[in-house]
Amino acid sequence: MRRQSAGLLVVAAVVVLAGCGGILGDTGREVPDGYGEVGGVEYDDDINVTVEDGLTEAELGRLVNRTMARIEAVRELNYKEPVDVEIIDREQYREQRNGQVSPGGGAWENQIWRGLFLVGQDRDATALVEDAFGTSVTGYYRAGTNDIVIVSESETPTVGMDTLVHELTHALQDQQYGLEFGQSTRDQQAAYDTLIEGEAGLVSHLYLKEWCQQWDCVRPEQAVGAEQPDASELPEAISLVVGQPYRVGPTYVQQLEQAGGWEAVNERHENPPRTTAAIIDDDGVAEPTEITIPDRSTPEWERFDHEPTGDTLGAASIYAMLAANGVAENEDPRRYDHPAVEGWTGDRIVPYRSNTEYGYVWELAWENTEEAEEFAGAFEQVLERNGGLARGTSSYIIESGSFEGAYRVSVDGNRVEIVGGPDREALTEIHG
Repeated sequence: MRRQSAGLLVVAAVVVLAGCGGILGDTGREVPDGYGEVGGVEYDDDINVTVEDGLTEAELGRLVNRTMARIEAVRELNYKEPVDVEIIDREQYREQRNGQVSPGGGAWENQIWRGLFLVGQDRDATALVEDAFGTSVTGYYRAGTNDIVIVSESETPTVGMDTLVHELTHALQDQQYGLEFGQSTRDQQAAYDTLIEGEAGLVSHLYLKEWCQQWDCVRPEQAVGAEQPDASELPEAISLVVGQPYRVGPTYVQQLEQAGGWEAVNERHENPPRTTAAIIDDDGVAEPTEITIPDRSTPEWERFDHEPTGDTLGAASIYAMLAANGVAENEDPRRYDHPAVEGWTGDRIVPYRSNTEYGYVWELAWENTEEAEEFAGAFEQVLERNGGLARGTSSYIIESGSFEGAYRVSVDGNRVEIVGGPDREALTEIHG
C-alpha cells in the first residue's frame, strides 16, 4: 500500500522510537472487577516459563494468555477473541517486506520527501524507509486477523515483553474498535497512528514499569534474545517523520486518560484525531482546509498516474523538515511544536514529472497572513541552509548537492505556494 511506502505502519513496534520518558507513574493499582482472565489463565497465575533457552509452543501460549489477561487489567478492556503469535527471525521479516511497495510509486514518493528537504534526489526515499523498518521493527500485528508476528534476533524462539505487550494492545484495539488502514492523507494517518501507537506505548509502559512492580513479570531483558537491532541505522530525517506517533503518542494518550479516564480514550477511538496539528497544539485545527491545486503545467510536464495525485503532509511533517534542517529545535523529542508550524490549517503537495526530471507544487494554508509569512521565512532558511541563493524576490537556486534545483516561494494572504523543479525555467512550466 502507498501508506506503507510512506513509512506509516499503523501496528508495528519500532525499536527506540517508542520511548515513554516523562510519563507520570502510579504503583498503587488494583485489578478492576471483570478483567484479568484470558483462555483459562488469570493475571496472577504462575505460568512456569523459562526464557533462557527459548520458548516452546506451550510456553508461548501460556505467556501470551497471561499477558493478555494483564493488559485487560491495565487497560480496563476485554479481549473478545484469542490471539495467535508467530515468531520469525530478522531475515524472514525482510523477505516478507520485499515487494510490498507498489511498482512505479517510488518516484512520486521521492518528491514528497524531497519537498520536505528530508531525503534528496541522490537517494531513494522508499528504499531508505524500507531499510529502516527492516532493521528496526521488532513485531507487528496483522489488522483484522488476530495474528501477531514477533521478530526475534535470537536463533531460539524468544520474544521481548515490551514488543509483545505493544502488539497485543493493537490486537485489543482491533477487536474493540477496528484498526483503520489507508486514511485519506498521510497527515490524517499520522494523527490516527499517534492515537493507536500512543495507546500501545502507554499500556506497555504502565504494564512493565508500574504494574510489574507488584506482579512477577518476565522482564524485557530476559526475553529479547541475543541482541537488538541497531536503531542508529535509522536516519534522523526519516525517524522524525515515521517516529512521530511513537514519540508523541504515549504522552498524548496519557493526557486523555488523566483528564477523563480510559473512557476518554475509548471515546477518542470513536472520533479519532484527523490532523497532527490538533495533537501538537491544543489550539491546532481539527479539520484541515481543503486545498485544490489547479494544473497549470505546460505539455512537457505532467502529474503522476497516481491516486490521489497529491497529499497532505501536515504540521508534524513540517516540523520534521524544520528540525532536520536546523531551523527548529526542541530538547524534548516528544515535542513537535514551533512558531513556524503554529497556525497551520492545511496543505497539499502535487508531484510532477517530465521524462527523467521532477518537480512539485506545494500550497499551504495558515490562519492569517502573519503566520503564513513566518512559515515562508522558515522555509527560506531551509533553502539557505542547503545552499540556496536568492534570485529575485521569490526564487532560489541550489547549485549543487542533494536538493539541487530551483525553488519559488510566494505568499498570498494566508497561503504559501512553493514550486520546486530542476531549474528556474521549469518552475514556470510546472506551475506558471
